[in-house]
Amino acid sequence: MTSESNRISGASIHYVGSVFSTWGWSWNAVDQADDDGLDGIVFMRKKEVNEHKPVDRRSWKHTFTGGVISVQVKSGASYVDSPTKDQFEISISNFEAKRELWQKSPIPVALVYVEAVPQGKVCTKGWWADLRSPKSYTSNGTVIVKRQNRFQPGLECRRPFARLADGQVKRQDLPTIDMSVGGGLPGKLNAMSKGLKPAAWEFYRQWKGLGAANPVIGDVIVNRTGWSHMTRVGRPVSRIETSFQLLPAASRIIATVNEWRVLRRGRTNRVFADGSWAAYDYLGLSAMVKLPSIAPFEAMVILKRETIFSDTDTIGGQAAQTRMLSRKTWFYSIYRPGRNKP
Repeated sequence: MTSESNRISGASIHYVGSVFSTWGWSWNAVDQADDDGLDGIVFMRKKEVNEHKPVDRRSWKHTFTGGVISVQVKSGASYVDSPTKDQFEISISNFEAKRELWQKSPIPVALVYVEAVPQGKVCTKGWWADLRSPKSYTSNGTVIVKRQNRFQPGLECRRPFARLADGQVKRQDLPTIDMSVGGGLPGKLNAMSKGLKPAAWEFYRQWKGLGAANPVIGDVIVNRTGWSHMTRVGRPVSRIETSFQLLPAASRIIATVNEWRVLRRGRTNRVFADGSWAAYDYLGLSAMVKLPSIAPFEAMVILKRETIFSDTDTIGGQAAQTRMLSRKTWFYSIYRPGRNKP
């Protein structure tokens, strides 16, 4: 015997699977006895047309991109609370335990709410929410679902949902920094007796004394430049605390990660009295950080780089040539991409 709630649940999970199938993704439902707050996992795929047989659809492939998203499915009016034209809230039993599970997940987790329909009708509407984002929760213990986050077969709905896994493929290629392995500096702050800020400053002082260097960039200056930027007025306390906690990881990332990229250029140059000038840019070094008892996560170190240039004297009307005089690099910040800003 099947209850009406089981019929609605089955129909909604079937709808979710049909949408993913329309998008070309692979949906694996989880048995109800083992779901732990999750109803399935979707593997993201992209279509590749056989260039040698462009009209033979049997030769086309949907290849795995590396993106994976866990999904919790809900359906039925009994879950909906405080609906408005822009959003509604979803009430879920055992909310706190499930929220802890969702937010600890090493991969993205989405709630998909499917509009329930009478027996004999087919589900046609759904919406989703990012269950790892703090912005998806209310203080009343409900999940906020924006109506603009439509979950429907149209491909215009696929890209917004796919953004939940942005950076996931990139992170697979990042080096891993295992903070349980000993190094020249402590692997974590001793904040139990001192408090977080004094412990962070003590670590920072030790790091400054030892110095820092990157295998590719060279020497990295650790001084007030980075500390002042991380603790600047107006920066949220939660972000300051995150940077403090990640300082030991920052020292390891700088010392070992040999790939970097320019994040942005400085808006203005600094001009000196002798006619030379300094240009500034900001570099990013990324790694997966492994700490005891929590899933590995991406961290990015920000470096500030100063390059001083000068024009050579013109001779015989020849155009001046620019040459580099010197270059310095400072530690600037560390943060967790996707969770907060530097």
